[in-house]
Amino acid sequence: MNSVVDNRPLYLQIYEDLEHKISTGEIRYMEQIPILPELCKQYGVSDAPVRRALDELARAGLVVRRRGRGQGTFATKKLAQTTLRVLLIASFDIYKGAIETCHEVSDLLAGIQDAAAELNCNVQQVSVGGFHQQTIPDADTGYLIIAMCEEEYALGARMATGQGAPYVLINPPSACVPCVRVDMEQGAFLGVNYLAQLGHQRIAYVGWTKSQWFAPRYEGYLRALRENEIDLDPNLTQQTDGIDANQDVAALNALMSLPEPPTAIFACSDYRALRILAHCKQLGISVPQDISICGYDNISEVASVKPALTSVYHPRREQGHASVELLNRLVHEHKIESIDKLIRPELIIRDSCAPARKTHRF
Repeated sequence: MNSVVDNRPLYLQIYEDLEHKISTGEIRYMEQIPILPELCKQYGVSDAPVRRALDELARAGLVVRRRGRGQGTFATKKLAQTTLRVLLIASFDIYKGAIETCHEVSDLLAGIQDAAAELNCNVQQVSVGGFHQQTIPDADTGYLIIAMCEEEYALGARMATGQGAPYVLINPPSACVPCVRVDMEQGAFLGVNYLAQLGHQRIAYVGWTKSQWFAPRYEGYLRALRENEIDLDPNLTQQTDGIDANQDVAALNALMSLPEPPTAIFACSDYRALRILAHCKQLGISVPQDISICGYDNISEVASVKPALTSVYHPRREQGHASVELLNRLVHEHKIESIDKLIRPELIIRDSCAPARKTHRF
């Protein structure tokens, strides 16, 4: 505020100063506003007028407040409503594909809807078949692209670029730009490293090893073995497609028939882990006393089984939320940035893992 005597209420002077900084770009879009003590010190006032000014800025749509992780007050201009077109590109039948795929897409869409409501964005879902029948996007429109393989993500990027619209790829299997994705290699490493730290030397891997989605998870498995100086035993890797439950049953049978069976299993998806757990019960194998099991994805079901499954949390809603924030910024800044936003997974420890014990043959 300037030094000229101003008889207007303090909160209004602070409001106008912050409004000017936001509207001129001195405080950039989605930049965090200084915290309350810093603003009080900056303006030389108590917290009451600062709180009132922030309340008025929020009512005017110039700032947005967040609670919990990433909390704070962030600048956002009250611009024309952004339209987010979610382009779903899928070469699979969602009703016949792996069930974890349904969870993946559903949670991504939930995160998108949450963020869109927070930022007052309009969301439209677009299929590939209907892409060319839609209206030509205006300057306030961008695309969020969800697909199943790198080729489909590339197709989505070409389609958006052909309309001159900014886009963000959500959850591609490898680095693309601009995109928001999860570090799957690190996620698998967290799970397998935890098992190794519990003393397990015979750790099996159940799932694909070479597909775009699961190769990073297998690499995380291999890295954890290397860093814990555990020799790789090819017999401990069992390939299953995630669709046919009988494959996971057969995988467990094969593992437990080895001369030296594993004491722990890392399943590259929770549905595989749940099937393995159920078959262990049928065989009379106690989890985690006889064998420890760790899954990947942290779907809601893993917390309700007995024992509750340890699993790697793959942040799906967070991806959707971060993608909306990134695309909204690109739309209003009228550019496409080379951004590869990598979200870190987290290991959720429950009851299905325990320190290694002497191996048994079943």
